[in-house]
Amino acid sequence: MKKFFLTKRFLGYFSKIDPTNAPNGALVKGSQNVLISDDGNVEIRGGYSLVGASNSNRKEIESSFDWYTSSGGVINLRSYDDALEVYTSSLGAWTKLADGFTAWDFVYATVWDDTEKIDKLIFANGNDWLWDWSGGITTFASCTSNTITKQGSSTWAQERFYTNGTRKIRILDDTGTWREFTYTGGENTTTLTGVTPDPTAYSFTAGAVVIQSIRKNNDVPADGFKVTSLAVLNNQLWCGSNQSRLIYISKNSDFTDYTHSSPRVSGEGEILTIDDVCRALVATREEMWIAAGRDLWYVSQFQELDVSGTISEILKVKPIKAGAGMAAQSQDLTERIGDYVVFLNFNNELVMLGNLENLESPALKVLSDPIKPDFDDGDFSGGDIIFHKNRIYISDPANDTVWINEAKQEIDGSMTRFWQPPQILPVKKFSIIDGDLCGHSGRVTETYKLFDGKNDNGNSFKAIARFAYRNYGVRSKEKKLDEWFTEGYISPATTLTLTLRFDYLGWRQVLTGKIDGSDTDIVEEVTSSGSLGDESLGDQSMGDQETTENPKFRVIHTMPAGEFYEVQAEYSTDSEDAYWKLLAFGGNPILVGTTPGSKLKAIG
Repeated sequence: MKKFFLTKRFLGYFSKIDPTNAPNGALVKGSQNVLISDDGNVEIRGGYSLVGASNSNRKEIESSFDWYTSSGGVINLRSYDDALEVYTSSLGAWTKLADGFTAWDFVYATVWDDTEKIDKLIFANGNDWLWDWSGGITTFASCTSNTITKQGSSTWAQERFYTNGTRKIRILDDTGTWREFTYTGGENTTTLTGVTPDPTAYSFTAGAVVIQSIRKNNDVPADGFKVTSLAVLNNQLWCGSNQSRLIYISKNSDFTDYTHSSPRVSGEGEILTIDDVCRALVATREEMWIAAGRDLWYVSQFQELDVSGTISEILKVKPIKAGAGMAAQSQDLTERIGDYVVFLNFNNELVMLGNLENLESPALKVLSDPIKPDFDDGDFSGGDIIFHKNRIYISDPANDTVWINEAKQEIDGSMTRFWQPPQILPVKKFSIIDGDLCGHSGRVTETYKLFDGKNDNGNSFKAIARFAYRNYGVRSKEKKLDEWFTEGYISPATTLTLTLRFDYLGWRQVLTGKIDGSDTDIVEEVTSSGSLGDESLGDQSMGDQETTENPKFRVIHTMPAGEFYEVQAEYSTDSEDAYWKLLAFGGNPILVGTTPGSKLKAIG
């Protein structure tokens, strides 16, 4: 029996190391749209499908935010052009929260309002004001000249509508136009009172969407301070600007108040001065991390002092040892993972910041080194980072690429990280919608559920698993093989192409073969189990003859035996609704000599 030397352990994607030196089982440059699955094998990625309606408007999504409210719901937000939209499971569609903005690259944070007894959303877009929103969404039932009644038995307040201050709502009328009304009471019932202007002047259908209007807070945190970063720690809102070296910190009871006593008491406001403009603010459980300029990182430090019997608090920031270009590029290109901060720096490196490996002082660890050439060539302007189900996702919108860094637990219990091959996806920003990872387009005003189905919104995509060269442990001697074995899973509608390159870039020869998912000679058509009592065992096979969707296959390709030093395997498809997974593959090489044959050259 011929001996096959199989690759059956897959290590991740590498582009920095030469593909002829990469370890067996490594995916190398040229791979795309395939993933190392949870079971450790290589498979084609899922496709993507629309979340909400299609939209050919060529306005990309500029910002997004997932708000897990204190009421237990989730509100997803996205912005584009001059509009800010919201999505919830109950709405089932993207609905306009507000429009008319002159800038739409928003940053977001949430604070607790102890008067309203809800958390509320605070957002900014590079101007010297902050907006706040309660998250109130409901549906219209009826109206009079000065009242509006909602559907359902819950009160307006229970649906997160404001009960204090200037209060307005927006209702979508029968012409598709948003109408805004002020109200003064009735929030603890199902009917708002003191409504102006007269809502009966418009036509509303029962079930029309009603949304709390956003509120604008001028000159907050200060006149002329252009807010580009927001974060919250201990219910204090931290405001940074990429045009200022000041950091404004609010009171923990009022996000619009930045004043403090002397000596300062815990929970009061503060103004800090750092050594360069603010790029990003990231809050962990006990600390605020600040990226500044191109090179700097700071971490907050709180110190309590007894001043004449009064417990005061000193708030400072401590600089962290970093290098040139080590600051985060932007607020969106940062992400908190537990007590760590992950970010993309100005050197186009993905970095983890925190107390790593039991070090007492914060340290920086570069995660992207195995794929450094790809990140060097990337353009992450306007990109985003999100952490979801043990994976870090980074978007490179200019190149329609999503990068994935994943953690896995080894048999000994230790955790290691590896890179997935690049995913070619038109994604600029990320969201988690109904528990699923979604991407907001960098091309049009659309949002997609990622890794869903078997096509990209009805279109095919090219999937390539290109592996490191194999020399079978002997670099200096030639080999021959005449058979190649592949084992995996495949759908009947899929034809998988095998490409073998003998010597670097196929210098000796390039051979291709096909693996047809409908070929009954190579696939195992497993049937579901049925009742043994329906037919006797001798008359009919057990089961109902229902084949699995993606049966297992084994195939051996034969070829003329030619000499080679190393061989590279590649598996690929470029068709709609394809599915395949690789379990093992390899050839049956034998050595053909003890020297490199004609490559031997005399020296001396």
